[in-house]
Amino acid sequence: MKKLKWFLLAGLIPLFLPVLIIIILMGAVGGGGTNGSPQSQNGVTYADHWSDGDPYTHNLLVHRFGITAEQLDGFLDTLGISYDKNRINGKKLLEWEAKSNLDVRGIVAIALNESSLGTAGVATNPGANMFGFGAYDSNPEYANNFNDEIAVVGLTQQTIIGNKNQTFKIQDDKAKKFANGTLNPSTDGGVYFTDTTGSGKRRAETMQKLDQYIDEHGGTPTAPKETNDTGTRISSSEIPSGYSITQTIDTTNYIASSYPWGQCTWFVFNRAKQLGITFDPYMGNGNQWMEKSGYSTTKTPTEHSALSFSSSQAGADPVYGHVAFVEQVKSDGSILISESNFKGLGIVSYRTFDAETAKQFTYVIGH
Repeated sequence: MKKLKWFLLAGLIPLFLPVLIIIILMGAVGGGGTNGSPQSQNGVTYADHWSDGDPYTHNLLVHRFGITAEQLDGFLDTLGISYDKNRINGKKLLEWEAKSNLDVRGIVAIALNESSLGTAGVATNPGANMFGFGAYDSNPEYANNFNDEIAVVGLTQQTIIGNKNQTFKIQDDKAKKFANGTLNPSTDGGVYFTDTTGSGKRRAETMQKLDQYIDEHGGTPTAPKETNDTGTRISSSEIPSGYSITQTIDTTNYIASSYPWGQCTWFVFNRAKQLGITFDPYMGNGNQWMEKSGYSTTKTPTEHSALSFSSSQAGADPVYGHVAFVEQVKSDGSILISESNFKGLGIVSYRTFDAETAKQFTYVIGH
């Protein structure tokens, strides 16, 4: 499959020195919290099956809870491939998921479609990886510098998160845009692959088959609903029972200019805009939104306002704070918020707060 890896299409120099590549791979994408979001790269968000009901548009940073190594091994054995079971197996796949925060079903889909689980192409070279990471069009052998474990982490940080390829549909769409000359890497991010025959769709179909196999071989338990002592319930990517939102969240066309993609500020600015509410493109870090000149604030929970968390408040970053969007205020005073990067960069999730806790926060009223 023809590919152009992330930094080639982002306009960077294609012939990086190996040491520079390693430094980049080990760096934390979006780290430092310069936009006021908790940097929870290892945070996990769960869905029963898919983040929005479809494997093709599923956020690859959202997981299915409780998948076992035995289920993964069983599925791999159904594929009819003579693969190295010491190199890829259920136990290793779950370890890679934990280290990278990439959905294990997506890891399997990528490994299968890139290299038939490491049995084809450059993946058979000593030291190379089965994910196509580093296999540039101009120098496929460069993949020899990244083993499987390094590659799956680098793939997640660089290609999935850094270049905004968080769903297989986005990957297909961007390949087509690249082919017809309409891709803007500065706003769209770089492509994952340049193939326009539906590589993303095929990977989603693999995920669907794996998910169905899991259902037919024991299923998985329901993800635990965690609570803490601040009146908060940490929910999955689904809207908590008993709450509702006025309009479905769709981040497809969310812009990333003054607020980098995936950060809490990026989400609130765009979510508000989606509902006809305007916030300044330079509101600052999450804890600075409450201080922005020209915007009124209140301690009364207000629907469709921005909830600006102080530093360390309710799990916010100790330096930069956090900001979320108030989706609903119920008659009992409890609130539902939506937010990005509380559970991981670019992951949209929900929390609820009881009435007493909700009164402690500062709400910023948009225009």
